[in-house]
Amino acid sequence: MSEDRWRRIRTLFERLAELPAERWRERLAEACGGDRELEREVLDLLIADADAAQPQERIARGVEAMAADTGERLAGMRLGPFRLLEPIGRGGMGAVWLAERADGQFAQRVAIKLVRSQWDENELHARFRAERQMLADLRHPNIASLIDGGVTADGKPWLALEYVDGVDLCRYAERQRLDLRQRVALFLTVCSAVTHAHARLIVHRDLKPSNILVRDDGMVKLLDFGIAKLIDAPAAQATAIRAFTPEYAAPEQIRGEPVTTAVDIYTLGLLLYELLTGRGPYALDRATPSAYERAALEQTPTRPSQAVARDAAEGANAAELAAQRRLTPQRLRRELRGDLDAIVLKALRKEPEQRYASVQDLAGDLRAWLQHRPVEARRGGWRYGAARFLRRHAFAASMGAVAAAALCGGLGVALWQAQQARLQRDVAVAEASKSRAVVDFMRGLFELADPDKARGEQVTARELLARGASDIRGRFEKQPEVRAELLAAMADAQRGLGLYADALPLAEEASRLGRELGADSIYRSAELNRVRSLLALARYDDALAALAPLRAASAEDAENAALRADAEYLRAQALRALNRFDEADAAYAQAYREQTRLHGAGDRRSQDVAMRYVALLVLRDRKQEAETLARATLAAVRERTGRRDPHLAEAIASLAVVLANNGPLSEAEALRREEVEIRRAAQGADHPDTVGALNNLAAVQYAQRRFAEAADTFAAVLAKRRAQFGDAHPLVATAASNLANCELELGRAGNGKRLAEEALRIRLAQYGPDHHTTAAALLTLGAAELDLGEYAAAERHLRESVRAYDKAMGAGSTHALAALRELTRAELLAGHADPQCVAAERAYAMAPPRANDAPKHAYLSAQRAACWLANGRREAASALAADLALLRKAWGEDDRRTRKVVALAQVAAR
Repeated sequence: MSEDRWRRIRTLFERLAELPAERWRERLAEACGGDRELEREVLDLLIADADAAQPQERIARGVEAMAADTGERLAGMRLGPFRLLEPIGRGGMGAVWLAERADGQFAQRVAIKLVRSQWDENELHARFRAERQMLADLRHPNIASLIDGGVTADGKPWLALEYVDGVDLCRYAERQRLDLRQRVALFLTVCSAVTHAHARLIVHRDLKPSNILVRDDGMVKLLDFGIAKLIDAPAAQATAIRAFTPEYAAPEQIRGEPVTTAVDIYTLGLLLYELLTGRGPYALDRATPSAYERAALEQTPTRPSQAVARDAAEGANAAELAAQRRLTPQRLRRELRGDLDAIVLKALRKEPEQRYASVQDLAGDLRAWLQHRPVEARRGGWRYGAARFLRRHAFAASMGAVAAAALCGGLGVALWQAQQARLQRDVAVAEASKSRAVVDFMRGLFELADPDKARGEQVTARELLARGASDIRGRFEKQPEVRAELLAAMADAQRGLGLYADALPLAEEASRLGRELGADSIYRSAELNRVRSLLALARYDDALAALAPLRAASAEDAENAALRADAEYLRAQALRALNRFDEADAAYAQAYREQTRLHGAGDRRSQDVAMRYVALLVLRDRKQEAETLARATLAAVRERTGRRDPHLAEAIASLAVVLANNGPLSEAEALRREEVEIRRAAQGADHPDTVGALNNLAAVQYAQRRFAEAADTFAAVLAKRRAQFGDAHPLVATAASNLANCELELGRAGNGKRLAEEALRIRLAQYGPDHHTTAAALLTLGAAELDLGEYAAAERHLRESVRAYDKAMGAGSTHALAALRELTRAELLAGHADPQCVAAERAYAMAPPRANDAPKHAYLSAQRAACWLANGRREAASALAADLALLRKAWGEDDRRTRKVVALAQVAAR
């Protein structure tokens, strides 16, 4: 479409927009001179303009118009691997269809955009192919991903995007009756997703409520990220094709100027305005595209606080609007006045350079508002800063006000205030005494580490904390609140050093004192720390019992809501460890939703939940979902976190877990080495987290078949964990099991059996017979017994392993694959092949052939063929020979896996 053509369309539209709808076709026929395409383009704009104030009717008519435009013939049409089902929407870019995957690979529903014909030009096709990969790489948990794309047989581009079943952002906030703080927290999730895209030089260009959906579980999803850029005109024709919505367009977009990240910042300002006030910032005579554009270019936005006041004065339903925000109309105006007014108006500045420099800066001001800190948008000088200080420290400020009133009042008032001052003086003296006591205690504690006073004795951090804990109990007998706070701090420090057994009794004592004193904040903080120590010590049932009363706390205030979110996160960890995966999944989702609502997706607490959730998703075979979440979280953490921060190491580990299962293993190894380096620098070589990182690095080496390297590392990990946790901890079982598998690969089956028996003993005692880690220990033990020729014992343990996997993970899970494979070997080597070859057939069905993994499929195929051959089906011999030839070529004659198949072939042929 040329610039001249667009101008002609625009001129005709503005000429006819004020006419009655029934006269449009007649006047268009006269004006367009037989150009039917021009008639259709102008008519589309006129219909959209007329329906702008009636969104539900507009959607319905849009779907009908789309059906007439594209024809019912499109239903059932194949586009790549997808089949179109039904139209679900239409916009300026084109039709949107619900589609399903039709290639039989797996079930999947997507939303497919069929780009409108006026954009179907050669230049568009070239840009489409060049840029769709960039959009496909845009991975963030709150951004609906681009799944596929192509060009139809008649040359029209199509895009397959993640299908999101939800309601738009503003409607969700109204339905849930979110208060202002909850709305801002929800909006911060949107900011996090936009920041992620901006960091990759991708601008949305068409942010609006309908492009930001919230699912029933509270997960926010941004749609169409980068799609407007994909189908927009090149810079030289910026005014020719404008893929944006006038109601949510920035002034520079309307003027046809180059698009930058400032466009999205302006649109976010519009969205925030609507979330807070339920309306837009401009006064309009008519809700038409041209009216929206004129307002954006010419009008000054109304302050949010003034907008709601004006609505009330004009008789609008101000009470209902305020009630949806859990406020009165007067309180809503007060809450909006000042900081929120300033934040919104700065985002809506006409000049891009006068807006926030980045979405991060906008989000930073909103977080400052949530935390009662000064916001940059106001720049209010000392009076404003003082007001913010007074709000953050309301109690101390009120005490100062009492003292001031005492000085200024009359004699009678002064006498009364003197009494109040004496009471407050007593409080102040007590607080000062408390502060001095804490300072004296800390000074004495640090003196223990002073070389001059320690007289040459080397005092470790562990010894320092142990002495401090002992000193607390003796020194603060008559100051129980001080004792409780210091014990809680000591418990937190001990746990941070990985001294979980030392931390637990300190947290328990602090919790007890907090409960007895009625000091809720001390009690709750100590209880959470106690639960964290219980989890580290693998006391999962005790942790769940401790969490029950914390989860029962009322969520009416922000402090209780944060407590419940933290408790739900810890509960998810315990449930996951206990194999209660459905409950753990729901708990992680709830914790992530709550942490994000309270603090934003970019907050560490939200990211911590996301990282742990990734590991569960991998365990449940939801690997693509896990990778998307892990990559997005790591990218966000890298942007804001120091190079030696353990939080960064956690994010790295989260993605490495996925890649160790999905590949590429080279990237997984690089991430694991980076994690080890960070943890050593930040936490020390012997910290449990550093030892865990070494264990995970060795697991990647094992997956790469570097068994000698992996064995050395696993042995070091096992020794450190025995020293840290004793001989009955699940982490010791993990290291023993890992080392056992290495020993088997290195031909040391006796050592492998001994280690596998130790792992099994610990896991049976800790988890019982139906846990997935118990199944893994049984598998390793059975494999060792096979190598030692103990076929009866091996078969018994391998059958139990399959049963435990099926019980723990479900009969359809692929986790039992290795156990089924080894069970087939056991049956054949023991000389009584199953007549139905059930284990072999199950294993074969679990791993369908893949072009890039032919040897693994051939290994399973060879086992199945050997089983059938052993049962007298001679026709299986040729399949077995072919599979064996492929394995010899791919893995070599001396590979342990090849030798296993050779042994089975020899047994089967007898």
